[in-house]
Amino acid sequence: MRRLVLALVLAFAPAVATAQAAPRTLLVRLVTAAEGAPLGYGVVSLPALGVERFTPASGTVALPVPEAGPVRLRARRLGFTPVDTTVTVGEGASTTVTVALARVSFTLDAVKVVAWPPCLTPGLAAADARVRAVVEQLQENAERYRLLVRQYPFVYTVRREFGEKGSDGSYIAQRTDVIPVEGRSEWTYRPGTLIAREPSRVPGGRPDWVMRIPGIADLAEASFIAQHCFHVAGVEEKAGQRLLRLDIVAAEALKDVDVNVEAWLDPEDYRLRHATFTLTRPPRQVRGLVRSTTAVEYREVIPFVPVVAVTTAENTVQQGRGAPRVSVERQRMERVLFQGPRPDSLLTAPPPDGR
Repeated sequence: MRRLVLALVLAFAPAVATAQAAPRTLLVRLVTAAEGAPLGYGVVSLPALGVERFTPASGTVALPVPEAGPVRLRARRLGFTPVDTTVTVGEGASTTVTVALARVSFTLDAVKVVAWPPCLTPGLAAADARVRAVVEQLQENAERYRLLVRQYPFVYTVRREFGEKGSDGSYIAQRTDVIPVEGRSEWTYRPGTLIAREPSRVPGGRPDWVMRIPGIADLAEASFIAQHCFHVAGVEEKAGQRLLRLDIVAAEALKDVDVNVEAWLDPEDYRLRHATFTLTRPPRQVRGLVRSTTAVEYREVIPFVPVVAVTTAENTVQQGRGAPRVSVERQRMERVLFQGPRPDSLLTAPPPDGR
């Protein structure tokens, strides 16, 4: 009899365990606070569970939860104020909650030509509410990019073109090549690491000094925020659009070369459109370099998630007593190749490779 009882316990144990672990679903519906309209292309997360998802155009996303009870929920969307709240998951198989997000709204003036003061108190501690709100939207662009490369890893091919500017301002192309680039960068912004040595692009050549430009994800790094001052310059014309310009100035206390940044965002939904990165001073490692700037244009692979589309780097070098030489490197994204699952439900149009 004892053996029979033991066998029955073992037979029923998996069923009991399965019942205890029955999955539950939390359906989160994002809407606009003013109109109650569905709000697509947001991001919803359950921080304690390590769950984070993009929302499709419908604004509703399903999140797995292990058990009933309270859970912290965070909802975000470009152009809207984030919501951080606690919701209660019911005992049933699914629970639906609606989260209303309010639009970011403040007065934006036209750009006034000013010289910003030296950055003596970097970070956001002394920033006003408007600056904080715009920087938060810039960070949201960066966080969305981070989520994209984490959930949907991809590589893209880049066509590079190397050339020079003539003394009359004309451009002379010299050579081109095509290289693959990982969506996730191996380098993360840290003060003092923008100038580094890497293996030569020419087989058998000496290592090259390279200038690293902060990527989209770096703009959300605490170390980047802590080493820069932020100024809302206003709205101006840029590439045929009326865009909001945010000026970012490197801290005076930085001993090594860093970057000053001009970033342009859409004033309606705060999507990142353009940025220009300028080295704070010529690096001593690169002889003769007088000035280095990189202009970046961004596009979207999925709605409201910026990726680098075109970069144009110009380096002005003074050698001897002659006129300075301006070398130019242009990079253009050509194809996007997802390495795993594709965000098809979020795509508004096929990526450049058509796959």
